[in-house]
Amino acid sequence: MVNACACGGAWMADDLGTRADADGLLHRVAGRCARCGAEREFQFAMPAEARAPGPVREINPTAEPSRAVDALQWLDLARFYLGRIDRLHAPAERAASLLDARLCLEETLKFFGPGDALPADAVWSDTGRKRLDADLAACTRSAVEAMLAKIPPARQLHRVDAPDQREFQKAVRTEAKRRVGRKWWQFWKHTP
Repeated sequence: MVNACACGGAWMADDLGTRADADGLLHRVAGRCARCGAEREFQFAMPAEARAPGPVREINPTAEPSRAVDALQWLDLARFYLGRIDRLHAPAERAASLLDARLCLEETLKFFGPGDALPADAVWSDTGRKRLDADLAACTRSAVEAMLAKIPPARQLHRVDAPDQREFQKAVRTEAKRRVGRKWWQFWKHTP
């Protein structure tokens, strides 16, 4: 969503899977530009210590900023989730979008040092640099904190979002059971 093709088109994503090893997880996603047809592969690495399963709507459980995208791309994602609130009608959908925006803003704050200005090494993408050049005042700690202050607390949003989370977790368990199938020790089920 935040890394457009060079032509400006959006990527149509296809999940290539996840590989786990001692170092962590490597998630690969293939992208094909909807406008020009260009292809690109995106890779996301997650360290082993951050691998523990958590809530579905969790970006990064560590205190270190996620390097999947830069600080201003996290800010753009937050604006995307906030911008679509008016188009959503179901309370759970609105809560989920607010929660996603909150998580993106919290992730943005992890990039800041002790001052109000965003450190230079927190922005490495072309879109992030353009955003910084265009509107420096909106890229400060105080601006991000002001946006965050307008969003309800995460625990309140999680309560509204809880039914969707339970349904998702139930679907994951059902799919896991379907994939595993019969257990080797249940030999009586293997006989025709």
